Amino acid sequence: MLETFAKILPLAIASAASPVILGVSIALLSRKNFGSALAFLAGGLVVALILAAVGMSIAANDDKVAEGMGRPPTVIDLAVGVLFLLFGAKILLEKPSEKKEIQTAGKGMRHHAKWFFIGFVGNLTNFDAVLLNLAAIREIFNSSIATMPKLELLGFCDFFFLLPALAPIAAYLIAPQASQKVLLPVGNAMNRYGKYVVGAIFILFGIYEITRWT
Repeated sequence: MLETFAKILPLAIASAASPVILGVSIALLSRKNFGSALAFLAGGLVVALILAAVGMSIAANDDKVAEGMGRPPTVIDLAVGVLFLLFGAKILLEKPSEKKEIQTAGKGMRHHAKWFFIGFVGNLTNFDAVLLNLAAIREIFNSSIATMPKLELLGFCDFFFLLPALAPIAAYLIAPQASQKVLLPVGNAMNRYGKYVVGAIFILFGIYEITRWT
């Protein structure tokens, strides 16, 4: 289990580098829209459950897909490695102005159901975090460890995936007044430097996957 944990740890941590999701949650709580912040988190939770199912399915069908292509199972590792290298390069070369943002202002966005939908779409289209989470789940369910440790590691990955929306809520509950002062600098640092961390993790994991193929 420790070996699998070491493999997924950087993927899990990097999946939490989502400044837009963090910023939306902070903005909602700054307006004391606690219910909307919970709805926003719930939308992300549904995405995490979907990714868990998809990731487990990918892991279960790796060999079948490779066999259908007439290739050894390790060809999937090669494909994942190349994809991660390309995505890592894209992230590092991407200009800040090209980052997507979720609008938090405007009429008609106060209902909890709408914030649930925004949380769902925002997390589902947060491709950096989605790919990192799926890669971690694939590693977990391709490992030979028992079912319970696999589920524990899955919960660990999902915790980090949801952390950008969850952390502001937890901080708000513990210290409503101080939470903004603590989280805003974190969000700014994540927005400024997060892409370098995420890009590096993509490239390093891509290289690791390619070496598994060779």
